[in-house]
Amino acid sequence: MKNFTFLVIFMSIVSLIILTKTPSYAKAPAPVIYVNPTEFSGLWYEIARTYNSYEENCVAPTVEYKKISKTKLEVYNRCFKEKIGADLKEYKGVVEPLGSNGNMSLMEKTYYWIFSEEYRIIYLDNYETAVVVDENMEYVWIMNRKPTIENKKLGDIISMLNNYIDTDKLIFPMQDKNGRYK
Repeated sequence: MKNFTFLVIFMSIVSLIILTKTPSYAKAPAPVIYVNPTEFSGLWYEIARTYNSYEENCVAPTVEYKKISKTKLEVYNRCFKEKIGADLKEYKGVVEPLGSNGNMSLMEKTYYWIFSEEYRIIYLDNYETAVVVDENMEYVWIMNRKPTIENKKLGDIISMLNNYIDTDKLIFPMQDKNGRYK
């Protein structure tokens, strides 16, 4: 009985230490109010992201949205394997808005007809810079229309994201300053 009491006390203390040392983050913020699919279409350069296995060893990653109907977009994820100019990795999928009137602030991306995930746009600055995340903030992408972004703007976005994720874990992939991806 003494050993059991000691174990319970020990586990309680360890749990308290872990809880006080582990930062607690809020769930993903609400999506922006409205995203026009036509204006959101086009090429975006990935400025930063959280880890995901399908972009491992990717450099100069981009995502391109092409409107294929009033309510659907094709999505092309591209990056070079390990160095700019190397073999190109490509993933093609379909994006459908989950909002009314074609609102893209909530969207479902489907790859290979079976892998679907819901994403939301939580930051959009004049269709020049965007932050796309999943509901749990496990997957986060900071995207820009140009392969580089102003330091102040990036700092402001990272500061906002710091309320939701450990921004020290963001990956900043090398981008081709000429914007080459093909």
